[in-house]
Amino acid sequence: MGVPALFRWLSKKYPKIIYPVVEEEETKVEADNGESVTIPVNMATTNPNGIEFDNLYLDMNGIVHPCTHPEGKPAPETEEEMMLEIFEYTERVVNMIRPRKLLFMAIDGVAPRAKMNQQRSRRFRSAQEAKDKEDARKESMLLWEAMGKTVSEEEKNKVSWDSNAITPGTPFMDLLASSLRYWVVKKMNTDPGWKDIQVIISDAGVPGEGEHKIMDYIRRQRSNPGHDPNTKHVIYGLDADLIMLALATHEPYFRVLREDVFANDTSPNACRMCGQEGHYAAQCTGTKAEIQKKPPAQKKPFIFLDVAILREYLEVELDVPTAPFPFSLEEAIDDWVLLIFFVGNDFLPHLPSLEIREGAIDTLLKIWKQELPRMGGYVTHHGSLQLSRAQIILEGLAKREDEIFRRRREAEERQDQNAKRRKIEQQKRDEFAAGPSQSLGLTAPTTNSTSSSVPARHPLPQRPTYDFAANADSIGLGAAPTEESMKNIPTATQALSGSNHDVVANRRAIRMANMSAAEVLKAELSGLVPVKPSASKLSTPAPAPVPSTPTTQTEMKQDDDADFIPGLGNRSKNVSSPPVAKTEPKIEPAAGNEVDVDVDNDADADGDPDPDAKMDGIPVSDNFDNDAENSFSGTKRKFEEGPGSDDVVDDVVVVEEDDEDASAVPALKVNSDGTVEQEDTVKLWEPGYKERYYRQKFGVELSDTEFRKQVTQKYVEGLAWVLHYYYQGTPSWQWYYPYHFAPFAADFEEIDKMDIKFELGQPFKPFEQLMGVFPAASRSHIPEVFHRLMVDEDSPIIDFYPPTFEIDMNGKKMAWQGVALLPFIDQSRLLDAMALEYPRLSDEELRRNRWGNDVIFAAVDHPIYPFYEKLYGKRKNQEPVPIDTNLSKGMSGSVLPNPDCIPGSTYYCPLTSVGLPDIKNDRSLSVLYFFPKQLTPHRSVMLPGAKRPMRILSGADLEVTRNGGRGRGRGGWDRGGNSGRGNGMDRSRNDPFHGRSNNYGQQSYANGRGGGGNSNGNGRGGYGNSYGGGGDHRGGYGNSYQQNQYPSRAPYQSPPPSNSYGNSGNNYSGYGGRGGYNNGPSHPRGNSNGYQSYNSGSRGGYNAPPPQNSYSSYGNDMNGGNSYSGNGGYGGYGGYDGYGGYGSGNASNSAPPRGGAPYNSNPSRGRGRGW
Repeated sequence: MGVPALFRWLSKKYPKIIYPVVEEEETKVEADNGESVTIPVNMATTNPNGIEFDNLYLDMNGIVHPCTHPEGKPAPETEEEMMLEIFEYTERVVNMIRPRKLLFMAIDGVAPRAKMNQQRSRRFRSAQEAKDKEDARKESMLLWEAMGKTVSEEEKNKVSWDSNAITPGTPFMDLLASSLRYWVVKKMNTDPGWKDIQVIISDAGVPGEGEHKIMDYIRRQRSNPGHDPNTKHVIYGLDADLIMLALATHEPYFRVLREDVFANDTSPNACRMCGQEGHYAAQCTGTKAEIQKKPPAQKKPFIFLDVAILREYLEVELDVPTAPFPFSLEEAIDDWVLLIFFVGNDFLPHLPSLEIREGAIDTLLKIWKQELPRMGGYVTHHGSLQLSRAQIILEGLAKREDEIFRRRREAEERQDQNAKRRKIEQQKRDEFAAGPSQSLGLTAPTTNSTSSSVPARHPLPQRPTYDFAANADSIGLGAAPTEESMKNIPTATQALSGSNHDVVANRRAIRMANMSAAEVLKAELSGLVPVKPSASKLSTPAPAPVPSTPTTQTEMKQDDDADFIPGLGNRSKNVSSPPVAKTEPKIEPAAGNEVDVDVDNDADADGDPDPDAKMDGIPVSDNFDNDAENSFSGTKRKFEEGPGSDDVVDDVVVVEEDDEDASAVPALKVNSDGTVEQEDTVKLWEPGYKERYYRQKFGVELSDTEFRKQVTQKYVEGLAWVLHYYYQGTPSWQWYYPYHFAPFAADFEEIDKMDIKFELGQPFKPFEQLMGVFPAASRSHIPEVFHRLMVDEDSPIIDFYPPTFEIDMNGKKMAWQGVALLPFIDQSRLLDAMALEYPRLSDEELRRNRWGNDVIFAAVDHPIYPFYEKLYGKRKNQEPVPIDTNLSKGMSGSVLPNPDCIPGSTYYCPLTSVGLPDIKNDRSLSVLYFFPKQLTPHRSVMLPGAKRPMRILSGADLEVTRNGGRGRGRGGWDRGGNSGRGNGMDRSRNDPFHGRSNNYGQQSYANGRGGGGNSNGNGRGGYGNSYGGGGDHRGGYGNSYQQNQYPSRAPYQSPPPSNSYGNSGNNYSGYGGRGGYNNGPSHPRGNSNGYQSYNSGSRGGYNAPPPQNSYSSYGNDMNGGNSYSGNGGYGGYGGYDGYGGYGSGNASNSAPPRGGAPYNSNPSRGRGRGW
């Protein structure tokens, strides 16, 4: 999901949601013959995590990507070896979770059109990264050959694997599906732990993103009989949106499983090639023989994110006492999910004022809390967007936009200053120097073998490409001069005496010059002569004594392109030149520049070079300042101009922009550390930013109100689309947001009058998506008949496949964070062009282009096996057969025989080169599986019969959360026998979001105990009933499951209607309501409802509020009720001068007054705090 850093933000704000997974390892024993024998993990044994899970869902793309192109180790050589890596990783995940009912393996299929924009950007970037890596590899081959090393033809012709193959419709995805089906059959025939589970494989032929296919399955199961409301779910994946999806199910037991990506990390400053600190991988000079192989990396541990604990945090975080309607945890969670979508998602660009690293989620939450009373209800309703209330949220954000932009600028300036200071301090610690100095000792005693003076210690920072000079003779340099080498000596000498950028841009000339180590060193030292840059004259170092006289400054012609040496900066900036056509500013690597940046870092090679741009047309001046004094090319820089400066010029390529085009994207500057800089021409912190923003990002004037209305209309449609997608499924397969950037919050006007409608349509076919998201460089994965459409100049859709594209960094620092300004696909044009080529497809290609079906597997020992086996007999009716939920452990759906399955036959392995056996006498079978019908729309409620998980958070945890994560609160519920008394407090300090008014008259906020609603003004917090006296305001109803029972402000003076939960003694745990106000001002809400969950109550009428004065409806105890598993309920908030009521935790039907006995009948009072 497009919410960078969301996982880390959640884990920091709500720390107890994360905890490690206990993983059982394979054991090795010594056999009788002395050999070591590995004993695999027995999945059938008890789960070492202390809990048994029912269903495990695997978002397989989160496994496929790291297995096919892993970090920190070599990638598998062949696609079949990749399959083995995927098998091993998947088995590890399954063994640590050990599902007892279902394993669901979902591979991304064709995505909705709204997602294809992001997929297109990613794949164009990936293709560019692959090209850069290939160019770097070829450059390395030339370097080795120039050194006299032998490079095999196999190594020369090696082709890197294109990760874009992980897209529906490619041969790789077809192999992945068949391989996973084989592996499941193999496990069911060989592993006893698999005999009692069913496995669903939803491959790339089934439309939909993998995680959303999983959620569609869960939603449909919830609406059908047979579903256990206490099913324990675990979902594995790397996307942060899995957390939002898990919350959206409103299932009580849900965990997200993922690798601890920060575990076992090496030093961030270490070279990725040799593991040593002090230089980047691109600067590493170690040879293959010298670099020691790292020991195999330890397996990264896994962690759980427990959604049930996150719900506990949100239960407190999202309660707004001033709201004039009953609190609903489920609907409040839906609103919280919507706020996350504002900050980022895969379908819309986030608003300019919302950055998660700047506290955007907290900002939105503060607005939501402050505006909730004004809204009169929640912003969402079972996955639909309430437009009038969304308008209020956007208005609240609009008021803060200018301040957000100002603070952002201040923070950036502080960061820049701190970074500069740290660099200077680091340079001082490392005893680096900026230029020649008498104290540096630039001379050293001569050796017997040479008369040249070699410094004992090099005075300059380490250079990335020519540190091998000292060993040049031993690696093949310094050979006898040749005609070719003599031609390159002048250029090489001038480059070596220049800046790092000069060396980088002319590395080939340096290699071909075959200079000796002494000559190289002399050329380097010649660059130590300080030369003052001039705006009108060339600045070149003094020539060094070399076998051939280099071109000097007086000999060079400023206006002669033939004499210009790439990268040396020996062309004056002020020299007039004929006008040239405007070139699009792009990330444009110099020849071989890929070596300068760490090619292993995804963010370093995301730009797309312009093949038509020539090196001699690229200025090397600082993009942010055109003053000639800042042009350091060809000279040695001062320390503050070099490593001590944020604007490092070395190893940087800049592309000049056309200043006359106001909407042109400014030039990019790629630094050697992988960061990217781009001049900010919008300047959101300065007046007039809106005009500049619309002019640059949209190419229109701010005064074009009709255009802004169109943009905001599409954006609101996008919010509604995303919300529906996460809660009800895809509302439209064709809808998409047709802009690269978002409007400002202040631009949204009268959105409640917008007409939001979607047409469902149908998804693309796999080949259609491939043509919609692939660049021409990845066409090898597409049937050949379509290739001409991507490369021929006369193709009707050639404009969909630009060889280069602009990158708008939009204020970001890493290239992958920039916005790729690619043209949007016109669906009708694409489909019309492809239709002409469909008749030429082969039968195999036609098969890959069809939509597929989910397939479910079961072993012979599973109770459902005979039911499936009957499908393969003679049947008159070919309609899908409903599954018997008694045999399937509660799973609903329907099935048909699988044409590819022959029960009891041999299952052949699709992998021919890795030595895996065929499965003879297959003791499993598979059938085509169809999801059950959605009997009712998905509702944001806990289902009847759901048991609330045992509470984990302490009173201190909840008070910190209630206080917005700052300071220490008082009172709260108690878990271990100690009462939490609600003492008097300063409301302005205890309510960081100022959701409650600070003016409550002269009333004390505590020191009165909650009672039974008598005339003394005591408010009793109970299980959803709290009758305050004095002000005649009734306590909250305490029902967090009701939906729309109170369309307007409820008449709190009248008794609530009778309940229909039944009086079966079901165990409840939850907040007590807040007591009414004692002699306080009239307030529409004198209490808070209880945030309850039920475990085994009757299913009928769970939407109704509890009865008047009927505390015993939750457990036959007039004074408190009971709680699940002995957990003490939250005490209610006391009214004015009132304690909160007592939470009860006795699991029996004879709880004593004033709170039962939570935790195995150990008496305890879970008090709420007083007001």
